[in-house]
Amino acid sequence: MKRAIRPAVLIALAYVLIGAGWILFSDMALEHMVSDPQLAATLQTIKGWLYVGLTGLLLFFLLVKALTYIEQLNQRDSLTGLLRPYLFTRYLEDSLDACQKNQQHLMLVCLDIDGFKEANRLLGYAGGDTLLRQLAVALKHHYHADDLIARLGTDQFALAKVLTEPQDDIESHAVELNQLFSAVVREFDLTLSCSVGLAKFPRDARNGQELLFAAQSALKEAKRSGQGMIRQFNQALSETERERQALLKDLRHTIDNDKLSLVYQPQFSVDDGGLTGCEVLVRWNCPQRGFVGPDVFIPLAERNNLISGITAFVVRQANKELSGAGLLGTSIHRVSVNISAQEFNSEKLMAALMRMLNQSPQLYPYLQLEITETAALSDLAASVRLLTRLREQGLKFSIDDFGTGYSSLAMLKNLPIDEIKIDKDFIHDLLDQPRVRAIVEAVTTMAHSLDISVVAEGVETQAQLEQIRFCGCHEVQGYLTARPMNIDHLKEFVRSQWSTSAVNLSHHET
Repeated sequence: MKRAIRPAVLIALAYVLIGAGWILFSDMALEHMVSDPQLAATLQTIKGWLYVGLTGLLLFFLLVKALTYIEQLNQRDSLTGLLRPYLFTRYLEDSLDACQKNQQHLMLVCLDIDGFKEANRLLGYAGGDTLLRQLAVALKHHYHADDLIARLGTDQFALAKVLTEPQDDIESHAVELNQLFSAVVREFDLTLSCSVGLAKFPRDARNGQELLFAAQSALKEAKRSGQGMIRQFNQALSETERERQALLKDLRHTIDNDKLSLVYQPQFSVDDGGLTGCEVLVRWNCPQRGFVGPDVFIPLAERNNLISGITAFVVRQANKELSGAGLLGTSIHRVSVNISAQEFNSEKLMAALMRMLNQSPQLYPYLQLEITETAALSDLAASVRLLTRLREQGLKFSIDDFGTGYSSLAMLKNLPIDEIKIDKDFIHDLLDQPRVRAIVEAVTTMAHSLDISVVAEGVETQAQLEQIRFCGCHEVQGYLTARPMNIDHLKEFVRSQWSTSAVNLSHHET
């Protein structure tokens, strides 16, 4: 805006000076040349209309130039000079109409740079822009003027090309495009790759919107398969993507309207069978789909930045249900809540989580946050600083699924944690694999020396329980002792069985 003010002021000033000069000098000329007042008045009128006509004509040309420039900006990407998405889609429809009439086939390719954020970090934003411009130049030089080339997003490009032969191998075009991209990034001493999605008209779509959707669906599948991959659209892929989008829409609606629910799985002391705490687990019973497992909707939420909404619901609802049932501080002294790696490694999301926790005063003193081993190890030094700071605020921490990240036992001496949970896969193999038993024994021995509690999760049989007792685990959680249950059942469970006596783990039957 500020850059536009200076030229606008200069143009307005020039207009005022020209107008003033015209009025002054034309009036002086008329007074000098014409003595007849009536003729002078007529000429003054003509002079005025002439000025209006000339300035109107000037204004017309200025507006035409300005609007043409604005239209060009709307049609072309300002950084690369390629078509913008709207114009690309419009021209694509025209090309498909021509292909329909001439019985031709058209290929649509969508290209996305893998790890472009890393390129921006290495080159700087100016260097990243230069890379995008160079790629655009290479695309324009390599393909014909009749081929449509567009920049669809920050690092996503599209190419529409009429095929000379219906049986053309469109994947060979994608390989060619991949090689072109590699040649460009080599000039920047980078090892970036690109993912490519392909679709073909009329095989995969009936119009431009459908064809673009097909190519982008194939691109998403390529990116899910790994870096530098090429994928062609197929109908099964389309149905999978549509189902995923529908599931995501339902999940978003469920989170926004607090339609998830909670269950609680009790944890017990191996030594005396006493109730030590419970883990809060989130469930989704969709009216249309029925029960949707956490292994389905939790990863979906993480990929689409919805996980913090789920965690917020879990904290609010657990605070409401457990305090309302009168269990906090009486029968239950520790409540474990899972937080995702995405939240733990995001300063912004952790700050939002802490604000939410501070709004749950009844739950806060008993809360223990569970993070995965992988999340804690992504930046061990940062994790140590964060955990230390939050523990000073009264929070407790547990490392969930310990052992799945194949980390060193040395991490236990660095992380200021209260508990580790041995992954259920280890518990399952305890009976059959002596090496697993040796690992669990080593973990529990080190944890005991560091005053860290060890919980065996996923315990389902009496034989497994005996083994974890032999290995020195402090607590047990699993179907053998108690299944996950809603708040009403938990209240009844505590009242009827655990308020007056501990579970006899030695003789518990499945």
